Amino acid sequence: MELTPDQITIAITVYHRRPFLTQAIESALDQTRAARVILVDDCGPDASLGADIRSRYGSAVGYHRNPQRRGLFDNWNACLELCQTPWISILHDDDFLLPEFVAATVELSRSAPGRGLYLGTTGFVDEMGQPLRGLDAPAAPGWTDVDLEAAAFNNTFLFPGQLFRVDDARALGGFRATSRYCGDWEMWFKLAARYGAAKSGAKVACLRIHGGPDRGTTSIERSGKKYGLENVQRKRNVALLSRNGRSLRFDRVAIQAAFPLPIKFLLTAAAGSSDRILAYNVELLRRSRAPNWRYRAFQALTAGLGSQFPVLVSRIWNFRRRRQTQPVYALSGSHGKGALPT
Repeated sequence: MELTPDQITIAITVYHRRPFLTQAIESALDQTRAARVILVDDCGPDASLGADIRSRYGSAVGYHRNPQRRGLFDNWNACLELCQTPWISILHDDDFLLPEFVAATVELSRSAPGRGLYLGTTGFVDEMGQPLRGLDAPAAPGWTDVDLEAAAFNNTFLFPGQLFRVDDARALGGFRATSRYCGDWEMWFKLAARYGAAKSGAKVACLRIHGGPDRGTTSIERSGKKYGLENVQRKRNVALLSRNGRSLRFDRVAIQAAFPLPIKFLLTAAAGSSDRILAYNVELLRRSRAPNWRYRAFQALTAGLGSQFPVLVSRIWNFRRRRQTQPVYALSGSHGKGALPT
């Protein structure tokens, strides 16, 4: 059956990040081809949010508040449970869609019928919604099928801007509720492996890069666990393909050659990491293929002075950042219709 906009729900998840929420909601409502929009509140501390949403948007936005907090990925399962259409796209409260998202994914489904997951190109913006130089990829014509072997090692399923079939996700057991970081990559990869996935070159959404302390990615990065959790997911992906008859193995040397541990990650995380996590990341640094002389110098200093060298540099780095950085918040009215009441 041909996919149509009325078969799509855009589910926006929220806990307590109001400054960006208006733009997320209005990006879902301002589609060139309308879809159903719901807001799923993970029992956030702001009990007045539901009343504000109903007052502002009426029946245009469905609102549900979980009776108790379920956590990031289990809240995505709540989205699946609440969805009343065959297809769903999940949107974080701090990201936003471009007006052509629904139209572009519907068109992609016609060009590549029968897939279980459709993706567009995702742009990157800063805290104020401005494109990030060097990261914001331009749109491109055409589409491609997702290369599973490449996607097993590198998360090409950028969030947001995805569309998938609800029943397929349910058949795979839903999102891993206990996942701390890679629950999205895991689900997108499983959907692609079981049902196929296609990606359009059309730019359909923007991911906001910001350092808010309530941002899950920021918390994982500061703990130093990011790359360890990614390697666990790579092993899961390889195991899934192996069970499906594809010969693939997890090669740590090849991975560190292709994806060297970023020095900036160590500068951010080393001072706050446990001894075990620090040792793990230092070993990843040792195995990484240096992209330039500065990287080789950092490797050599760490090898010569031990793991306390990145810890010391990290302390200096974070001290200077704390002194230089001032908190920035989205301005009321900066997205055309004003922010939600606070």
